[in-house]
Amino acid sequence: MLLDAGDEVWLEEPGYPGARNAFLAAGARLRAIGLDDEGAVPTDGSGKLMYLTPSHHYPTGVTLSLPRRLAWAQRNRSWLIEDDYGSEFHYHQRPIPALQGLNRHQRVITLGTFSKSLSPSLRLAWMVVPPALVAPLGQARSVLDGHRALLPQAITAAFLQNGYFASHLRLMRQLYRSRRELLIEQINQRLTPWITPLDSGGGLQLTVKLAQDEAHLTARAAQIGLLLPRLSPLYIGPARQQGWLQGYAALTPDEIVAGCDKLRWLLAGRG
Repeated sequence: MLLDAGDEVWLEEPGYPGARNAFLAAGARLRAIGLDDEGAVPTDGSGKLMYLTPSHHYPTGVTLSLPRRLAWAQRNRSWLIEDDYGSEFHYHQRPIPALQGLNRHQRVITLGTFSKSLSPSLRLAWMVVPPALVAPLGQARSVLDGHRALLPQAITAAFLQNGYFASHLRLMRQLYRSRRELLIEQINQRLTPWITPLDSGGGLQLTVKLAQDEAHLTARAAQIGLLLPRLSPLYIGPARQQGWLQGYAALTPDEIVAGCDKLRWLLAGRG
């Protein structure tokens, strides 16, 4: 709806491959937005569309600072897609205001999903759009496949309205935080200096930098039962950090420790 073939799209580097592939499928030309400890660096780029994951950058976990949010929200030339990825799972700070609420130019589209917070099998997502886009996007959705099944939507709405979703999130934050802290403890005590975790305060996975050959070690890890998604393919340009995305949310404490046992055995050169 927003892009024509050949339009420029700016997105964070490294960044979410699902969004990158969608933009490439639409014929867009991709440009990289720099990243530092405060999140995406505001750019003077004049692309048709900007894509950000400000609440929890994928994959580093950095949260876009409030000054940066205000700077990005002042843009009025490009569409800005705010992917609200992982905002429910912050463990050390309160959520920061969304870009959509800070922007006065009606140029921000905010996206979210229940895949991480409830279940991916729901296949439910949501979108907050400027008033001018409600009708055309609704028509496009209708042409695509009508709409999602109404029963799961109604059940999810009641789950939210009755307060069950908030209670569920409180319990999940406690559980995932404890598993995250255990993984970081294992890395600091047993896997240094081979890997270094990136500093972040939330999410369902931990990104680590790797000092050795990423491709070789990833293949060897798979042979001993460790699934370690690689960091380097998430970059657009040739300058790439090697590392892994280590998931912990679905693992028990014993499984986390056992996984770190295998990883230490591998990184120490025994595998």
